[in-house]
Amino acid sequence: MVGQPFSIVPLDGSPRPPGLSLNDLSPSPGRVTDAATLLPPAPRAARWIPHAILVAGLLATGVSTALIRRAADLRDSLNFQHATEIELRTVEDQFRTYTALLRGGAGLFAASGDRVTLAEFRAYVQRIEFQPLYPGVLGIGFTPTLPASERERFAAQAEALGVAGFRVRPASDNPLISPVLFAEPPNPRNLAAIGYDVMSDPVRRDMVERARDTGLPAVSARIELVQEIDANKQAGFLVAMPVYAGGTVPADLAVRRQRFLGFVFGAFRANDLFNSIVAARAEEDAAFAIYDGRPSEATLLHRSARTANAPAGRLSREAGLDIGGRTWTVVFEQRVSPQRASALSEIGLVCGGGLLATALLGVAAFRQRRTQDEIRRLNMSLEVRVEERTRDLRDAAERLRQAGDERARMEEALRQSQKMEAVGQLTGGLAHDFNNLLAGISGSLELIETRLGQGRSKDVGKYIAAAQGAAQRAAALTHRLLAFSRRQTLAPKATDANNLVDGMLDLIQRTVGPAIDVRHRGADDLWPALVDPSQLENALLNLCINARDAMPNGGRITIETANRRIDRAQGEMQDLPEGQYLSLSVSDTGTGMSPEVVARAFDPFFTTKPMGEGTGLGLSMVYGFAKQSGGQVRIVSEVGQGTTVCLSLPRHHGVADANHAPERHPMAQAVAGETVLIVDDEPTVRMLVTDVLSDLGYTAVEAADGAGGLRVLQSDARIDLLVTDVGLPGGMNGRQMADAARVGRPNLKILFITGFAETALLGDGQLAPGMAVLTKPFAVDVLAARIREMITA
Repeated sequence: MVGQPFSIVPLDGSPRPPGLSLNDLSPSPGRVTDAATLLPPAPRAARWIPHAILVAGLLATGVSTALIRRAADLRDSLNFQHATEIELRTVEDQFRTYTALLRGGAGLFAASGDRVTLAEFRAYVQRIEFQPLYPGVLGIGFTPTLPASERERFAAQAEALGVAGFRVRPASDNPLISPVLFAEPPNPRNLAAIGYDVMSDPVRRDMVERARDTGLPAVSARIELVQEIDANKQAGFLVAMPVYAGGTVPADLAVRRQRFLGFVFGAFRANDLFNSIVAARAEEDAAFAIYDGRPSEATLLHRSARTANAPAGRLSREAGLDIGGRTWTVVFEQRVSPQRASALSEIGLVCGGGLLATALLGVAAFRQRRTQDEIRRLNMSLEVRVEERTRDLRDAAERLRQAGDERARMEEALRQSQKMEAVGQLTGGLAHDFNNLLAGISGSLELIETRLGQGRSKDVGKYIAAAQGAAQRAAALTHRLLAFSRRQTLAPKATDANNLVDGMLDLIQRTVGPAIDVRHRGADDLWPALVDPSQLENALLNLCINARDAMPNGGRITIETANRRIDRAQGEMQDLPEGQYLSLSVSDTGTGMSPEVVARAFDPFFTTKPMGEGTGLGLSMVYGFAKQSGGQVRIVSEVGQGTTVCLSLPRHHGVADANHAPERHPMAQAVAGETVLIVDDEPTVRMLVTDVLSDLGYTAVEAADGAGGLRVLQSDARIDLLVTDVGLPGGMNGRQMADAARVGRPNLKILFITGFAETALLGDGQLAPGMAVLTKPFAVDVLAARIREMITA
């Protein structure tokens, strides 16, 4: 060993310049000769020099061991600090991710008009794929908040929203209840939570009230979840995201409490959550325990599993996390993994080498200095890299923000341009058609006036018929516009499409003419659909007329019905929810349509027919009716091969209503003393309704607005029926007036008459008993029959 050079290699692995070895520390023979020649002999020195070398070697070994140990401790401390920061940031980042997920669920209510069914909520959960993408979440759901007095009524509403067997539990004396309405995915654990009143538990109630009052996500204290239905129980917690009416968070606390609808929640099992989100590599260096508040067994949420091959070290750390209004305490303990314990072998090697030569004393000091310099350079470079990365990310975020703002401006400009183009096309078409109709009405009325002034009443009848015909065509045009805008008043019934088509075949054949063969292929055991049968008949007749116009030389029209099951992939392609549908299609052998024409076929007033032969609203009406009925319509066409228009309507689980042909009866006269209150802001409508009622023997009372009508209803006057418009001036609409009147007259019968989208003010379509709707314009005999029917009911 003495004759072989012993090279020193730095910690970074770079080769050290040659020249330093044990031979360099030993005196050469030449130097011994020269020293012996120049210096006198020193026998005592020969005795203590070996001891001095031994002492120096032992001293060098001790110093080197201490320095190496210090470097190992410093490295362990840095690794420990780094691992704890990773774990803290991971928990914070995941919480932000989960709150963003819950905020998306809250946005679903804003996008759906504050009312979401179980099917819609389940579809949202399936679309976000939260189980594979968001590990550790037991489930997400929705909990409304309502007065305790509405417990039983809400159970019925839950059934209507798709939650079968809903029951609020447990019983409590709280003035408010928050029963769990939705909990997805529908596994046994989540189903166990349906109906549980969150307000019955003070801990959960505190979370709900914090979320409601702050408008921010709130985390509950440590709890045992209702979903813990087996022996494998874990500590857990809830995260609540408040939902307000209208979708936005009100600025005022009182308004927030008033408009608070409930909250979208996430349920978390602590061990499952933290085991899935914290990196295993980080836990190799730092085990951690998370407490809800100060550390104790009662507040423990999660503790890292202990491993035999990684004993505990001497380092520890305590940190706080502000999570959803709660302060979590995270206690870290160092773990010494086999990879990190390799410094012991290095110390042993240094000690062994130190016993062989005193030269290792200087080498150890140099190595220690190099180690410290490397650590300092590492820290400095890390800070520089973090600063550069932060600056790059800030610049990238700014560029993305600017690009997003620019794109939003461009999209808004495009939408405005398209909107103005559509409005121009719509108003132009309306002006053209209504000018024609008004010309017919005005001209007929002027001729009637002229003939009556001349005493020539013989021709008055045909002018009256012409004016009535123009008025009926105007009403049909407005109905088509309302159908296109999906705001027409529908009277849905369970309808058998096969019977409806069979009943219309003769009418369709007469309409399309003898040159066209009309065939019906009805499916056996066809499902019923909940639709307005009269509107479905209009849609079918419109499709058959379009098919006739596409076959000027004759051809064949085939009307087919079928049952269809649409899966998730097909639903995404056809803009339909997954489910069961009734299919009604009309096929022809006509000229067909190009892709460009198909793309615009549903646009209002778009038509390929010559000027004056079509309004361009037929297919628009069919499209609006299908969407308003919860379905969809699609066109498949090829030039020269014909066209197929397929109407898809949701299946109704029930028995189709029997078809009864309407019967016309003479207008029934009133019983003596029967009084009807007419409330309408249009004087002409009030005059006509009053004259009809007077002719039938009723006592008619008029009011021009809601306030005037309410004054009459709050008096002692006899009122057998209230006939009111929905849209009234003065700040009180017809529905509000009717509700106020029923406080003092609970059995008051009410007939709403409306001509536009005010039907939205009638609520969700579920009118109270004793209420009905009649759409303007209406025939006099229809009005009289409806009034007589409601009074005698």
